[in-house]
Amino acid sequence: MRRALLCAGFLACAHTPNLPLRPDPSPPPGSTTETITARDGTQLLARHWAATGDVKAAFVIMHGLKDYSARYADLASTLAARGYSVYAFDLRGHGRSAGPRVAPDEWTDYVDDLDRFLTDVEKREAGKPVYLFGHSMGGAIAARTAELHTPQVAGLVLSGPALAIDAPPLLLAATRMSGATTPKFPAFKLNNHDFSSDPKAGEAMDKDELVSQPPAPASTAAGLINGIEWIWTDIVKLTMPLLALHGTKDRLTAPAGSRLLIENAPAKDKTLRIYDGLFHDLIHEPNGKQVIDDVVAWVDGHVAKTPVAPPPMYAGELTGDPRGWSQVVSMAAGVSRAVDGGDVHFAGDVAVALARPQPIGWSGALIARMFGDGYAIALRPLGLGVRAGRTLFALSGGAALVTGTEFAGTGGLFIEQPLGPAHVSVRADYTHLFESGTPGLYSLIGALRFGGDRRYAPPTAAGVGPALVGAYDCVDGICAWSVLLGLHLYGVD
Repeated sequence: MRRALLCAGFLACAHTPNLPLRPDPSPPPGSTTETITARDGTQLLARHWAATGDVKAAFVIMHGLKDYSARYADLASTLAARGYSVYAFDLRGHGRSAGPRVAPDEWTDYVDDLDRFLTDVEKREAGKPVYLFGHSMGGAIAARTAELHTPQVAGLVLSGPALAIDAPPLLLAATRMSGATTPKFPAFKLNNHDFSSDPKAGEAMDKDELVSQPPAPASTAAGLINGIEWIWTDIVKLTMPLLALHGTKDRLTAPAGSRLLIENAPAKDKTLRIYDGLFHDLIHEPNGKQVIDDVVAWVDGHVAKTPVAPPPMYAGELTGDPRGWSQVVSMAAGVSRAVDGGDVHFAGDVAVALARPQPIGWSGALIARMFGDGYAIALRPLGLGVRAGRTLFALSGGAALVTGTEFAGTGGLFIEQPLGPAHVSVRADYTHLFESGTPGLYSLIGALRFGGDRRYAPPTAAGVGPALVGAYDCVDGICAWSVLLGLHLYGVD
């Protein structure tokens, strides 16, 4: 999802046509279709592959973005031939279902639709275990639904699930912010040729009228990020048998998320399968049959109560593994006035700090200040950061340009402290003026951000929100205070 989130361009608002339900004139062989109605009246197209012989269990498939239920015909027909009653439906705004294209009113509408669909399947297949499969964003929808659904599903299978994002944690916070401030902005673009290593699969997606080609709006991206947060918040509820599947060359969802899920979920029966060299859309890879066979073997084993032994936990490096970064961006503007009185002046403050402690390591900062008639721009590339949980202590030093093009040495301290529903930031700066012989410039800046940091996947967390900033500056015996309002972002992974 990193590329998807980074591909936002400065374009007009995303075009999301609100399409009606479109019946399928030629459903996949062995399947039937019907129309189901969501809680808000949206018409959804559903599919059923009847089991061959006696029904062992029910199996529900949840597709992802740029996807729809008929694309899972191979998996569904294979399962049906082995005695499973297979069900699927097109998400609202996807495939042949009605609704604004890939733009639900709320991301939780997806979860509610799947939850209601599962309840209907349970009634149709009374007394039979129900297994749930989700791919990509559908994996996130399935995982979240499994946490909320009653009774508990018999097992959860996740293929390339969107459970972690290989992107700077600040980007997660910024995407959430854009989802609230510019919800229709086209911020979520997926490259069809990143789904499979087979070029023909990407070409087929390019030509498929049921695959939405324009970027999805920021609200959908922000909704998915919120969904990922909720999954990790309630991971203690994932106690059913779990199977997570991911390719090492997945460019759309982070394989590390699948490993983190298996490592952190409380389920006693859990399996991780990492496929070396495979892309995102596992069952549409050239050797996708192996993936389908692995899914069928896992379900067969659990239905027969003789589960297949899981392979050893994958120990290699995976895309999306935490890098140990801490990131701060703060922008504020307001007013400044000398302590002993005088005119009120414009004041501004911009600070960017990076650190890679793990838990002790490099840190650096870029700072621009304006107060009264003066300014200072500091680049501090040399420093040391220490992190304890999500708390950051960072010292850094370097050079500065001060009012009048005077060069100076500079150093300072950042302290970033999550505080429940808020976040506190404290910065102390010192700038030494070499040329004029004037005593150095001392600054103390404190900020209170409204809105806490949110946890997206262990140990990733990020937060963004408005901040109230206070500053106190002294140089050559003259001191001034400043009051500013601004925006503060903080992220760690």
